[in-house]
Amino acid sequence: MSRLAAQQRDFLAAILGTEPADEPGLEVYRRNVLGARQGALTAAYPVVRRLVGDAFFDEAAERFARATPSTRGDLNAYGGTFADFLAAYPYAHALPYLPDLARLEWAVHESHAAADGTPLDLAALASVPAEALADLRLRLHPAVRLVRSAHPVLAIWEANQPSRDGTPEYRAGPDHVLVRRADQVVAPVAVDEDEWRVLRSFAQGDTLDAACAALGAAQGRFPYVFARLAGLGAFTGFEAAA
Repeated sequence: MSRLAAQQRDFLAAILGTEPADEPGLEVYRRNVLGARQGALTAAYPVVRRLVGDAFFDEAAERFARATPSTRGDLNAYGGTFADFLAAYPYAHALPYLPDLARLEWAVHESHAAADGTPLDLAALASVPAEALADLRLRLHPAVRLVRSAHPVLAIWEANQPSRDGTPEYRAGPDHVLVRRADQVVAPVAVDEDEWRVLRSFAQGDTLDAACAALGAAQGRFPYVFARLAGLGAFTGFEAAA
């Protein structure tokens, strides 16, 4: 290990360690760093915080902040692996839905900050010759995120919005959630299994023909599935397969 690398390691250990810092200035810096990271988690995961309570969340956030350095200067991008942390956090095991709820919250957070995209031009799509349609690739809107869970995480998320009392409408999982922006507002919405298959297919770069084939025996539903997803603003454009 080089001298510089050793110095960087020791500096990070001093900042993120649990022992009191030797220098008062370093202790202040440590509190500022950890406080900024915890603040970023609080902003990104308000529903998780509401469900587990302030004390639980603050303890989990501090442990995550100590173990997970920021890799970017923008703290809005910090905390994307908090769901994985919660999945391994022994004190969260009593809430099996919590990691997936955190994944949904992060998807909402990312969708809010994502770039704009022009709506799918349906007239342009309709003008494509029929023989060329099968090889088209539909592009998902930049604000689209996809979340799947064995738990009814969308109902839990909806019930814990500021205007709600925290009591979700009863609904069993699994949940397939399309997170997208509508009129500049992030609006997660439930999709069915067929709609999910088509979204996943386009997300991985498949052609229209392959997305249709992903429905298997339900391929006859493709026009209806596509129309609903387009109406939800899932797509922003299309291109011919290379």
